Amino acid sequence: MNARYAILLFCLPPISLWAADYGPRMEQAQWIVTQEPDLCELIQPIPRYGIARFQAGPGRTLSFHLDPRIPLNAPDVGLLSLQAPDWRHDLVSQDLGAVPALAGDSLLRLGREEALTLYYGLETGHEVLVQHPDPGHGARDIRVTLSPLRFREVLADFRACQGELRALDFEILDDWRIHFDFDEARIRPDQYAELDRFLAVLRDSPAGRVVLGGHADERGTEAYNDALSLRRAHAVQAYLQGRGIAADRIETRAFGQSWPLDTAGTEAAWALNRRVDIWLAR
Repeated sequence: MNARYAILLFCLPPISLWAADYGPRMEQAQWIVTQEPDLCELIQPIPRYGIARFQAGPGRTLSFHLDPRIPLNAPDVGLLSLQAPDWRHDLVSQDLGAVPALAGDSLLRLGREEALTLYYGLETGHEVLVQHPDPGHGARDIRVTLSPLRFREVLADFRACQGELRALDFEILDDWRIHFDFDEARIRPDQYAELDRFLAVLRDSPAGRVVLGGHADERGTEAYNDALSLRRAHAVQAYLQGRGIAADRIETRAFGQSWPLDTAGTEAAWALNRRVDIWLAR
């Protein structure tokens, strides 16, 4: 064998390191918002592979799913990372480690924490790279790249979709809202004026009932945030009862972190989400 060709063959990577790449070209990249009665999805079609989708809805936190056209035959392991696109020299790639690769319609089903990491990565301009075994048990891996192009363009629609999904079992006549400091259930002094405006309307509506919906931002565990949001609703309940509103007119609900007004993951968004919604209902 010619020595030059022998050296070339020696330097080639073994066939097991080859990978099949899937992902939209720059001109194809798009994110689409879809809405059902109790579900919002943010979807990127991946040509020849399948779709990637973020899901959110009332009573459920953000999740991420990767649905291949050809599923794995058996559970395996995938690798997840955020990559800096070729045109973004200001970004740093980040290895997110191994994740379960599932057999069936969804190869990846990621919960809130991992989904938020991908969501914020795309929002800041990173590509999401998923690597997993070939479903045909071939020698190569599959690499799927999600593009950040046009992701931020549809975030307002995705957030608006979530805001419209109010799974409530009563008719709202009017509503008010007060906000809380981080990890606090005490009513802030600057919020009493809004409560008093509500009281003035309530006293003119003797037949109306009051529903208090407590909320928390996304930091902390779901169990802790459920309890915190209930304490916030109870704080408003105590204030209203102290101003003469009968206890049997007031209901409290705890939504925890499941119903954000803003999913941006910033201090301003978190401050907006720490709240009690006050509904005059019937």
